[in-house]
Amino acid sequence: MIRATLRMRVLPGREQDFADAWEKVALATSRTPGNLRQSLLRGGPCEYVITSDWESRDAFHAFERSPEQDALTAPLRELRETAQMDISEIVLHVEKEDRRS
Repeated sequence: MIRATLRMRVLPGREQDFADAWEKVALATSRTPGNLRQSLLRGGPCEYVITSDWESRDAFHAFERSPEQDALTAPLRELRETAQMDISEIVLHVEKEDRRS
């Protein structure tokens, strides 16, 4: 499993537009084979982090390089000043324990 992490600086004053556009992109992406989950985090004024978990690097790259992804994410690109992406392998994931035993 891999996690794509995209750090973005959004145009000042366009934060809500960005969040709204991201939600539409995320809903469409969630129907893509191999996509597991996505999150939008805010780091500070105009600073966002998008995380996207995928079953495999191949599944992520198939989506990332597709014409559909390019068209789908165009509204996000129009609202950003900068972007930097990292791809990491998830080695271990621990969920909160259910303590109701």
